Amino acid sequence: MNEAHYIIFHPDHARQQTTVEATVLFQGQLLKNWSGNIYVDKIGIGNEDPFVFNDPWLYSYCHATQLRRNIRQDNNFLQVGSKIIFVSGQQANNGQLTIDTVFLIGGVQPWNNKPTLQLPVKYQKHFRKNNSILWRRHYRFPFHGVHDTVSHTYEADQWRENKTDYSFLPLNECNERVSIPFDKFPNHLLKKIADNIKGKIPVLLSDSEMNIIATLIEKRITTKVLGNITSNLNVISKKGKC
Repeated sequence: MNEAHYIIFHPDHARQQTTVEATVLFQGQLLKNWSGNIYVDKIGIGNEDPFVFNDPWLYSYCHATQLRRNIRQDNNFLQVGSKIIFVSGQQANNGQLTIDTVFLIGGVQPWNNKPTLQLPVKYQKHFRKNNSILWRRHYRFPFHGVHDTVSHTYEADQWRENKTDYSFLPLNECNERVSIPFDKFPNHLLKKIADNIKGKIPVLLSDSEMNIIATLIEKRITTKVLGNITSNLNVISKKGKC
């Protein structure tokens, strides 16, 4: 295996904590009517990326021009099986890897930009459809000059019964984002992350480095938000132990 994996830093000012209903694994038990808080891009303000109010979740824009998106001879590019971890840029400044989304790529949908920009074939039915949540909250922005260098939409590989690796939003026992102190990482991985924090440059990871991070995340998880996410401001969120 030689896929590219990444840590992507997200600014907290572009994120919000919002109450949702969703399907989750809570302490290993599947719950289909869970309610609680998750961290997502601000709803209704700019493009939401990754967009988790759809199954599969979609990622198209954030820092994408800095990633290995095109096929390479060494096979080290974003593809099915690559994993992207979206983290808080501000918390990274404070020595914490605070994770809001673990995104395992399950599908790659290329955009067509000749002679003019077009949505991926799979999603062209959403073009200029204002009744489409995908158009309004994710896909319309490149057609208004924002992220118009987009080249791929990545689809999340999500939970299925007996599947051991999948995308999820990780929450700890306090129903907060899982955080890993930097001193938990081996020196070579710590240096790689630290070198990219100042400019918030995505961190390219090897399989073994991603496995180290994934193992540390698993040790801190109480709830994995899996999908079927719907926002409902009237939902009363469940409190954690903290």
